[in-house]
Parts: sequence; structure tokens; C-alpha cells
Amino acid sequence: MYRLRLGLVFLVITLLSARGVMAAVDGEPEIKPLLPAPSADYAPEDVVRIVIEALARNDKPFADAGIETTFGFASPANKVNTGPLPRFVSMVKDKPYGTMVDHVESEFSEVRYMNGSAVQLVYLLGRDGRGVVFAFRLSKQSEGPFKDMWMTDAVWPVANTEGSGQAF
Repeated sequence: MYRLRLGLVFLVITLLSARGVMAAVDGEPEIKPLLPAPSADYAPEDVVRIVIEALARNDKPFADAGIETTFGFASPANKVNTGPLPRFVSMVKDKPYGTMVDHVESEFSEVRYMNGSAVQLVYLLGRDGRGVVFAFRLSKQSEGPFKDMWMTDAVWPVANTEGSGQAF
């Protein structure tokens, strides 16, 4: 019975490690909470909302979890240009994307579909009181492990605003 229990514990640890939810801290394994991940059940507006909400509480449940969630929803083509994760973290914390991290207010436009892509504008009010409108372009992946899932291809600032207020 002891061997069976020990075997099951080893199997669980192996599976968690393979899924990337364990990290070594001072030589001791630490189980990291699972973050939201792409799903074929999500529409483009769901993906954008998940990312924006994660960035609003960037350091929950661990440091830069919001940025890591955002990277998880980046399309494979996007990751080629913005990855690996440490590079992506630095990019998001810098201008012009820094407003996204720990923003205090958000507002979403309707999603527009064109040429197989979805585009959504998002107004964010930063902690510094400055507002920025970002455009999110997403595409439904046609192959690979993310087949039929909407993922972010690009994000760019389209307008700066002063203070809070309705953007759309």
C-alpha cells in the first residue's frame, strides 16, 4: 500500500511538473496555481477580457501572473516576435504597454470581424491617471495544439486620453 501511495504521489508530481505548474524555489518545489489558458470555447471578446482582467491584477496569484496569462493567449506567430516569456514581461512593463499593468479602469468596444480576424478596442485608465486605447487583433488558429482557438496576434496603442471617461 505504501509503494502504491508513493507511486501515485510521484505520478502527480511528474504530471504537475510536465504541465509547468511547479517551480523550484531555493531547491524546494513550489506548486504554482494554474492560469487561464486558451480554449475553443472562448470567443474573441472572452480572450480579450481574460487578458485585461489578468493584467489589472498582474501580481495575483503570483508575480507577473497577469503578463504570463497574456503571453499564454498570444498566438504562436505572436510569440515568435515577442517571446520568450522574460522578454515579453519586459516589453509589457515598458512603454507603450505599461499602462496595461495594474490599470484601474477598462472599457471594451464591440468586436469587429474582418478578413478572418477579430479586432476589439479597449480603453484602459492607468494608475497614473492617463488613459490609453489599445487595439487587439485576434485570429482563430487553424492547426496545431491551439486549433480552433482565438488567440492574440497583435496589440497596439491607437489613442491617448486624459483622465477617465467614456472612450467609445
